[in-house]
Amino acid sequence: MLPATERLLLLLGPERPAWRLWAVRALALGLLFLAFRLLLPPLRRALGFYRTCRRLRCFPQPPRRSWLLGHLGMYLPNESGLRDEKKVLDTMHHAVLVWMGPVLPLLVLVHPDYIKPVLAASAAIAPKDDLFYGFLKPWLGDGLLLSKGDKWSRHRRMLTPAFHFDILKPYMKIFNQCADIMHAKWRRLAEGSVTSLDMFEHVSLMTLDSLQKCVFSCNSNCQERQSDYIRAIIELSELAVRRQYRLLHYLDCVYYRSADGRRFRRACDTVHRFTTDVIQARRRALRQQGPEAWLRGRQGRTLDFIDVLLLARDEDGKELSDEDIRAEADTFMFEGHDTTSSGLSWVLFNLAKYPEYQDKCRKEIQDVLRGRELEELEWEDLPQLPFTTMCIKESLRQFPPVTLVSRRCTEDIRLPDGRVIPKGIICLVSIYGTHHNPTVWPDSKVYDPYRFDPDNPQERSPLAFVPFSAGPRNCIGQSFALAEMRVVVALTLLRFRLSVDRTRKVRRKPELILRTESGIWLNVEPLPPRAKGNEEGLKLMETLGHRYQDVHLWWVGPFYPVFRLLHPQFVAPVLQAPAQNAPKDMFFYRFLKPWLGDGLLLSSGGKWAHRRRLLTPAFHFDILKPYVKVFNQSADIMHAKWKRLVAEGSTSLDMFEHISLMTLDSLQKCVFSFDSQCQEKSSDYIAAILELSALVTQRLHLAPLHLDFLYYLTPSGRRFLRACRQVHAFTDAVIRERRRVLARQGSPGFLEDKAKAKMLDFIDVLLLAKDEDGRQLSDEDIRAETDTFMFEGNICVISIFGLHHNPSVWPDPEVYNPFRFDPQDTQKVSPLAFVPFSAGPRNCIGQTFAMTEMKVALALSLLRFRLRPDPTRETRRSPELILRAQGGLWLQLDPLDSDSDPGPPGADTPPPPPGHDTTASGLSWALYNLAQHPEYQERCRQEVQALLRGRETPDLQ
Repeated sequence: MLPATERLLLLLGPERPAWRLWAVRALALGLLFLAFRLLLPPLRRALGFYRTCRRLRCFPQPPRRSWLLGHLGMYLPNESGLRDEKKVLDTMHHAVLVWMGPVLPLLVLVHPDYIKPVLAASAAIAPKDDLFYGFLKPWLGDGLLLSKGDKWSRHRRMLTPAFHFDILKPYMKIFNQCADIMHAKWRRLAEGSVTSLDMFEHVSLMTLDSLQKCVFSCNSNCQERQSDYIRAIIELSELAVRRQYRLLHYLDCVYYRSADGRRFRRACDTVHRFTTDVIQARRRALRQQGPEAWLRGRQGRTLDFIDVLLLARDEDGKELSDEDIRAEADTFMFEGHDTTSSGLSWVLFNLAKYPEYQDKCRKEIQDVLRGRELEELEWEDLPQLPFTTMCIKESLRQFPPVTLVSRRCTEDIRLPDGRVIPKGIICLVSIYGTHHNPTVWPDSKVYDPYRFDPDNPQERSPLAFVPFSAGPRNCIGQSFALAEMRVVVALTLLRFRLSVDRTRKVRRKPELILRTESGIWLNVEPLPPRAKGNEEGLKLMETLGHRYQDVHLWWVGPFYPVFRLLHPQFVAPVLQAPAQNAPKDMFFYRFLKPWLGDGLLLSSGGKWAHRRRLLTPAFHFDILKPYVKVFNQSADIMHAKWKRLVAEGSTSLDMFEHISLMTLDSLQKCVFSFDSQCQEKSSDYIAAILELSALVTQRLHLAPLHLDFLYYLTPSGRRFLRACRQVHAFTDAVIRERRRVLARQGSPGFLEDKAKAKMLDFIDVLLLAKDEDGRQLSDEDIRAETDTFMFEGNICVISIFGLHHNPSVWPDPEVYNPFRFDPQDTQKVSPLAFVPFSAGPRNCIGQTFAMTEMKVALALSLLRFRLRPDPTRETRRSPELILRAQGGLWLQLDPLDSDSDPGPPGADTPPPPPGHDTTASGLSWALYNLAQHPEYQERCRQEVQALLRGRETPDLQ
């Protein structure tokens, strides 16, 4: 007998052997019963597992199953794993049984008809499985993602109003703002050229930025510098993914003793502390003020997610606790940023891969925003982007952010073909598998947005496309995510051209969301800013001019009102006012100050009046007459180049490019008596002037760069300062040299030398100028006026578009009709109806110079060439500092002999324009109009031929 039994019998003290035998039997039976009770649950589980395995035999399994690992070797979280899954889908089109190790069967559903019974089942019958989501519990708590049963149902009902369209509409402004910040950063990184950027990195920060503003009304500026809260969210996402691949870390007791576990706890504390502080502060304010007063205080502000949760009540009038609100806010931040950033990154990747779809989306977006002052999408615009939405949906089909969702069946679920999913089985609804099922989506690898064409609906189950899941537990924030995706895609394509970076391979990596192994790198090329400088902007001005023919108020942003005067009677009081009463507004001109200094364009008050009096003699007819020879010479050089290019096979030429160099050439000769030969070879000085003009225009369209301290830290700002120094050094050197000559020779000797040359240049006139008190201009003053003249002659005089297109002043203003200016015509038109050079005290001092140069160049061009529009190019105006055009003003040229009899030109289509200076702009558009109207071109040519008939040289005087 066992010693323990012997001792027990002695304690019981039975005196007869029968009692001893009975006691031993009872004890043995008790031990057997205890052993049976201990073994019964494992036996039941083993029997249940056996029965489940038998019931699962009706489902096909992929090959290559390991007795220990099951199918784990096939379903790896990388590109090869997804390819293996696709191979399985090619042969198994409905449901697939896979084994995770030796004892965990998972049923993967990959067909709409088979996922329907699971997704449509109530949350009690098919709840989310903790195996895949349990790691997130310490972070997200009992939010909608992880809660179950009655708690989930109650929270779902209370949160549904938070995603109503009326709540989401104000978020559109936030989406626009966050996209603007990201795009400004891209432009800064690109520096005007093409650069390669990781979409996941940038888009993820952008979605976190917008979510923080929508959830907490908090601007952390995380796209420029990461806050502790944003860093903690990113770290938590990474740690949760890493834990999935370390089996020992599945045990909490092991994980929270590891370095990763301690970091996870610290990050959770950071996130929870931030969320709790916001909730408690908001709740205190709500209790102190009461709901009505609190809501009144938030009028005019976007109602954020925390606000909605604080105000939410269930059927019994109960509110959510602080812990509940924290869980829902943390869940929204987690689900909202990762999935949206993944979806957006893959959309941009597909559009970069297929430029034809990218161009079509861009055209659609441009049409929606045509005529608007701001590049900002509104809620009502989203239905106007059908093709962009099609592209987004096709990308979500091909690359679903969440590749699968898991459900544990608490009851048997019958499938359409009669097979049954046994109770207790984990079902994986494979969104990736369903979206790539060849029986549902033919050619599933092909990116084809027309699958979602609303005008060509295809017979397909609603569950064939489930990027946001479906059924009672579908994604509550899908409208939020789709709205943000459409805004960001639209604005990105409007501002950038995307192409795939061929040096980096994209390899998919399914984790909690579908990522890549090393990012999605795309080449990003900034497009010219749309802003107001485009054809649509001018058409809008024309429309407004037809509606408001005198004056109307125009707002630049929320605080800057601008009056637009469109009629001579309203223009007169402003243009004729003294300079001190109506000075030029420095908002638009101050960017030129480091370049032009206090020249006539930018100076004001007594200094401007003093300069104007001193400079007026420089533009007297006697001074300008010798310049005509310079105009002839510069036009001759340009025309010789045109003939050479046409002879070499050029079918059309960009007028802005050639005429801009011609006017710069003539200006250098007139201002400095310097021949740089810039029409034939590059000049550092001319290149610097061109660069300065381009940089000023670029800066106008980038609002953050309006701040000087920020601008001069950027590469563009540093280039601007370098170009300024280069221009100033050239001008200073000429002035110093000329002043030394003047001091050595004295005024009489200096003038005698100039008389022999038969021309005083602009520097000479300024050096000799004296005011009423006999004072001269300083070298700095002369440099400012010289640089201003070089600038104004090339860029800055802007015609008053609205006045010149006012139908009450100019009938049929869009018709090109030179007879409006017939000197024989007696019709009365106000002198201020035509002010291309402005008017009044501050009118353009160099208008006679400019008009003379334009007449000379135009006459000689028509004498030597027949002009025709280029029918392959469209002309789209682009008003910036001057009226340019997008792409260049291209004309076809036929060289003529100067004495030949011109035949009929034959033309009827337009071209497009870029440009540089005011004289070049005016002359280019004049040639364009004459190319459009051959009858006027012919009449001008005959006039020039008649004027030059009998002369030895075709030079105008």
